[in-house]
Amino acid sequence: MTEISQNDVNQIKQLEDLVKQLASNVSNLLLYLPNLISGLESCKHILIDDYSTFDEQTKAYAWAQVVKIVELLANAAKIDKLRDPLGLSGAFELIVTFMNVNANVNYPNVDYQCLRALANFCITHDRNRQQFIDTGGINVALNCLKQQKDLETIRASSATLLNAGLNYDNVNVGIVDKDGLNTLAEILDPEGVLKKYENDIEVARTCVYFATRVIINLIGTAEGKKEIGNTKVITSLVHLLKYASREGAVDDDVDMLENVVEILETVSLESDDVQQILVRNNLFPILLDFLEFSNPPLNCEQRIIKSYGECKAAVLKVIVSATMSDSNMDPLFNDATLLNRFLHWLNLSTDRDDLQMCSALSLGNLARTDKHCIQLVHEFKIGEPLADVLKTSSNIKVQHAIISVLKNISLPVENKAIIGSLGIIGMSSPLLEKDTVQPVQLGVIGILKHLSSHNLSNSVKIIMGENPADTETPTPLNRLLSIIKRSDEIPVRSEGTRVLVNLVKKLWSEHPYKEQEGISMKLLRQKLNKVEIIEPLVNMVIESKYPILQNEGIIALTLLSMDDSAKEINPSLDFLTSEKVGASDKYPDEIRSNGCMFLEKASKAACGPQKRYLREKVPPVIKPLFTNEHKPISDRLKSDIDKVLKNLD
Repeated sequence: MTEISQNDVNQIKQLEDLVKQLASNVSNLLLYLPNLISGLESCKHILIDDYSTFDEQTKAYAWAQVVKIVELLANAAKIDKLRDPLGLSGAFELIVTFMNVNANVNYPNVDYQCLRALANFCITHDRNRQQFIDTGGINVALNCLKQQKDLETIRASSATLLNAGLNYDNVNVGIVDKDGLNTLAEILDPEGVLKKYENDIEVARTCVYFATRVIINLIGTAEGKKEIGNTKVITSLVHLLKYASREGAVDDDVDMLENVVEILETVSLESDDVQQILVRNNLFPILLDFLEFSNPPLNCEQRIIKSYGECKAAVLKVIVSATMSDSNMDPLFNDATLLNRFLHWLNLSTDRDDLQMCSALSLGNLARTDKHCIQLVHEFKIGEPLADVLKTSSNIKVQHAIISVLKNISLPVENKAIIGSLGIIGMSSPLLEKDTVQPVQLGVIGILKHLSSHNLSNSVKIIMGENPADTETPTPLNRLLSIIKRSDEIPVRSEGTRVLVNLVKKLWSEHPYKEQEGISMKLLRQKLNKVEIIEPLVNMVIESKYPILQNEGIIALTLLSMDDSAKEINPSLDFLTSEKVGASDKYPDEIRSNGCMFLEKASKAACGPQKRYLREKVPPVIKPLFTNEHKPISDRLKSDIDKVLKNLD
């Protein structure tokens, strides 16, 4: 051994008493920090720079001193004011170097104490975190996770990555770039750490808990969200959910469960890749089992019971999001076991609102094609359980979910008669009175719109109610007119008015002397040719920005204006030719031109009493527009008015 080499050994030995002294009072460490770093440099020289010069006993001695000195630095780093000088001392480079060498040597406690030091250096210290990156700290921490030498080192590796990446995304992006998600997935998989170290389950559970917290940091970055759409990671997470909620789980398992659910909820709602993995890799049933069967640990705290409820609500969202994926729609729909399970959930008592809501939302998502809607109604008989839940549930979230799927399955022509026969029109229309829940109102209006389109029986039920003899209960039509009148929401008013259009179009497509369930077409038409119906139709023509809605309103008004049953007094004509419409100065020329278009169409189609009525009523209303000096009209409106007058000649 050379004299220089012996000096390294002597220098380390001289530090032994100092290290023992500082171990009991690390607050004085700053005074001796250069000596400690110099001692680590000597250890580095013995172990790396001139490795072959020393015998095994001397090398073992050097490793032992590395462990003691680094442990001292790790303890000192718990003190806020010491982290800055520790980061500037050169300790980062030395610690990472020792870990890289020990990857092949595997000297006891080296990795554990080095990781402790790195983790504590990084506590709320961004400059040290950047040094952690620059010196290769991410690499050595991930390598320790991959090797899984012992449980303490696994825990320390996870804790180091967690501390370094907390509120510092440079570290998190670095972990993602170095395939850290797949490495962490090995830790999450219950068949790994949790099963391997069952005899030390508390530490094993902590390792996994830290790993899940690291992943939460990673998905806070765009890179992490992109890369987590990975079969291995998602599979490990779902299996961990199953483990953490197993029968016999304890309170501490819930901490892992909360993290897993947070990750799955965050990534599945935004990633089609994740949604596909859940279905394609047979993970979906595990989520369903958790929602249906899992329970909090026995005799647990109220906090944990509440947390379980929140976890189930989050998993419900994950399930529903998976059914929203276009790629998953056919595979899920073709799974008869799954569909029957959803139908079973619908039939459960109302104390399982979560299952009923999940079932309805999922089925609504799967019913996005006519083919699926028709199969659900005709083969799976989904209408009956939906009607039963709508009839019995008072939970507004469940009602919203049920209304949503009913709206979807009411669209195909083949389904309209069946859905209408179940009493859905009468059961759903009272929900129009709940002004605080606009999505439910729009859903009910959607059901009425779909069911009334091209279906006379459903149209009659909307006009007269499910039981025409019941004169005390407001009819669906009355409830619809009420919400159209009082609502300030344009979608509610316009979609509600489209139901009126459907009713008019259907009734006026039937023979005027026909009867439907003992009710004459004449009576039904009279129920519609009223100012309460006409006014919202006119407003849609006037207020809508969309030509298709304006055109629908004009068609309905034209049919009403031609109604033979009105004889000499026609409510629609009387309203349309009054000062409320067309001539009023509050409407811009473009809107008044739309009114002229209607009057032109009406005059072309009119004959007999209607023609005489129009000739009498229209000219006195629109001619004064030519001579209004306060508000001159455009040339275009003049032309439109001329067309109307010529058609009345």
